[in-house]
Amino acid sequence: MLKIRSEALEKMIRHCEREKEGSGNEACGYLVGRGGIVTEAKEVPNAHRSPTSYQMEPVAQIALQRELRGLNLEEMGIYHSHVATQAYPSRRDIENATAVQDFFDGHYLVVSLQEPGRPVVKAFKIRDGHVSEEEVEEE
Repeated sequence: MLKIRSEALEKMIRHCEREKEGSGNEACGYLVGRGGIVTEAKEVPNAHRSPTSYQMEPVAQIALQRELRGLNLEEMGIYHSHVATQAYPSRRDIENATAVQDFFDGHYLVVSLQEPGRPVVKAFKIRDGHVSEEEVEEE
């Protein structure tokens, strides 16, 4: 289960909607917190600048990771949006998560913006190419 504060959930959704409205591309970022609760959503630019894929911009990602260590915040999840498909990891998402599983074992959240005005957020654990949906509890 992923526990997330309402403000962090809303910020993540707004970021995804803003990116879709502005450029039509997927948005991405980190969910961070302490004590097992996500307290903040941190935006990271999408280096792919694509409506069908994302990669966190490496320099911004490293800078954010350093900042989080300095603030003693945990990387609890990675989020990204699907601008025209359902809230489920794509084949590419699964391959990318599997490739970094030795470095990151948190939650992967997908924000589907397929239906205008009705975002759908789902969380997943991805390990060894296997996807399991996780419950999201808003705090």
